[in-house]
Amino acid sequence: MAISRNQPCPCGSGKKYKKCCMVKQKVTDLHKASEKRFFERKEILVNLSTEFVWGKLTSFDHKRLEQIFEKRTERTVSEHGRSIMYHFFTLFIHRYENGLRGIEWFYNEKGPLLEPQLREMASNWTKLQFSLVQIVKFSDEIITYEDVITNKTYPVVVYEGHIADELNVGDGTIGLLELHNQKYYFNGVRTYQDAKRIDRTKRKIELLMQETGLSYEKVMMEYTLEILAEMLSDSLPFRVQEEDIPLYEELGLAHLPLYAEDFVGFYKEKTAGKKGNTLRKYRDSLKDVNELLMRNGYTDLKPIDEKTWIRLLSKEFFDMYEIMTKTLITDLISSLKAFAGWMKKNQKNTLWTGLAEFIKEEESQFISAVQFHNSFFPTYHREMARSSSEAVNILRGDISPNSEIIEGAFEIIKQNKQSFRVRQISVKGSRVKKENRNLEYTISARDAQIKHAEEGLLFYGRIAIGRKNLWELLTIDKAYPRSARKFIEK
Repeated sequence: MAISRNQPCPCGSGKKYKKCCMVKQKVTDLHKASEKRFFERKEILVNLSTEFVWGKLTSFDHKRLEQIFEKRTERTVSEHGRSIMYHFFTLFIHRYENGLRGIEWFYNEKGPLLEPQLREMASNWTKLQFSLVQIVKFSDEIITYEDVITNKTYPVVVYEGHIADELNVGDGTIGLLELHNQKYYFNGVRTYQDAKRIDRTKRKIELLMQETGLSYEKVMMEYTLEILAEMLSDSLPFRVQEEDIPLYEELGLAHLPLYAEDFVGFYKEKTAGKKGNTLRKYRDSLKDVNELLMRNGYTDLKPIDEKTWIRLLSKEFFDMYEIMTKTLITDLISSLKAFAGWMKKNQKNTLWTGLAEFIKEEESQFISAVQFHNSFFPTYHREMARSSSEAVNILRGDISPNSEIIEGAFEIIKQNKQSFRVRQISVKGSRVKKENRNLEYTISARDAQIKHAEEGLLFYGRIAIGRKNLWELLTIDKAYPRSARKFIEK
């Protein structure tokens, strides 16, 4: 039964229908009518632009374009989606001999002849930019997407037939986002992929930006199909021999980063005919480097520049281990030197060329950092050492219960026979006075500690004032080579 304008609104608000839901209904109806006209114009414009562009192409042109499409997508588009994607390719991606994309070519020649609303829409289509977006939030009528590079958000309208039924937060796609009535709509075809593929695609884009020097927007426009191929590809960046699969798993490379093939090739060459410690050395070292790269989000060696390699090896690698042995660090140094040489011999250009030289220069610092750390209560659990150290020093009479304690990061600046001198480079804890920053302290230490207190080493720890104006070392929580300074100094 129809509701009279002056009857109470059935929603229970107490207002008359004409003052309540009747108004809302009219707004909804107007929105639907506007949206319907919007889609009608889109359909008309697609037909007109396709008719124009394809009317310029011969059968030979189409054959050539299909070959370009297949090559650039590396045949990753399914048979079902190929015809639709190819249509989109001819209008919005491919640049013809005149330097224009299909939609730009159409607008330049036919735009002035279109009625105003179609002309405005066609103009907007020439300016749309491809984006890699990922779902961050759902609501009844809106799905919020975020560009994975720029972090710009897009409220995209949910409308029947145009949004996939089963989507999850993290899923994403590559698409052209068209603004209408302060909301966004996807223009043309798109394919949704899970968060793992979107992350892989993001890394592809970042690599292209670095290699070409182009902006994100230009990379997305110039390499649309290559990026799409990366997102859709189920294949590996290289062919894994079946007999090598256990080796990839053993080295922790089951996620198949771009450097996996190099790691495996290097490992196989260096361990051929070998056994025992040689196998262990290269296996464990490569696993450690792979773990280091994984923790820092790298699946490719090429984007890792000099500064990043230094941070990874001198800071992040040391942070991976609570306790590190001398064997572990010497094996890593030896393996990385050999790997750098192998990459050079095989003319691989994805590795920082100065890596071997850096390791050679810092080798003594790397080893001393490990040994200096382990010289302090080497047989104790670290937490036990930390909690008991102060009490032990008090019982021995080295410090008093009221001794000043300083905690933070220190740099060893001089090594003496029975002590070493440090400069404080950061402070930590409520018992530390900020004015102590950059002050110098002479620390009395045991022979084992002095032996490995190489000048330039850095460590986090606690010291307390003791007898004869010398300081006592209470704990060494972490130790690093000198090259880590810029990454720990705060």
